[in-house]
Amino acid sequence: MTGPSVWPRMAEVSCDDTHRLIPGRYTEQAEHALTALCDDDDGLTALVQLAAVTNSRLQAQEEHHPDGLGRTDMTFGLPFSQIVNAAFAYPGEGARFHPAHGRGAWYCALDLDTCLAEVAFHRIRHLEETGLSEEPDIPYRLFLADIHGQDFAHLDDDSPATRAVLDPHSYVHGQELGKRLSASGVGGSSTPRFDGPRDSASPSSSPLS
Repeated sequence: MTGPSVWPRMAEVSCDDTHRLIPGRYTEQAEHALTALCDDDDGLTALVQLAAVTNSRLQAQEEHHPDGLGRTDMTFGLPFSQIVNAAFAYPGEGARFHPAHGRGAWYCALDLDTCLAEVAFHRIRHLEETGLSEEPDIPYRLFLADIHGQDFAHLDDDSPATRAVLDPHSYVHGQELGKRLSASGVGGSSTPRFDGPRDSASPSSSPLS
């Protein structure tokens, strides 16, 4: 007799050159983003210092993050490490595996088409929720990342629990799972491709504590 299977299935993930699209304004250095607001270098310096007071990424690096994110959760010494760190420090409006407060997550896809489909889905939903008929062009930058980890939750079965986590209309169960995985030090989760407008294949790594 075999015992009950453990959910979710935990296994290794090894993916090179995964894709993530980020709005261009979030990839600029603070001094570049604030330049248009200043007339001289002194004014720019003052604005950068002011912005740093509420910069969640810098708060985490200095062990002052309101939700406990610290240096051990950050990545240093790698190209674009500030971009990776910002994904965890800024939860935004929440997503599949994290709420709108606390720690964020790094979401990525195995191919560019999946990234584009995800961005389009969220932009269209934003327009629907705000009642806008159109919005200005938003430039995005593509980042490639290698994702390798021993303990990733693989949501590739058809169990009721997995179907609840991948519910296209609700993030409740996905966020509950994300919180549990993060608390246990798991590397992240891997979801299958969805059929339809939310086509996605996205291992998402959470900071290890």
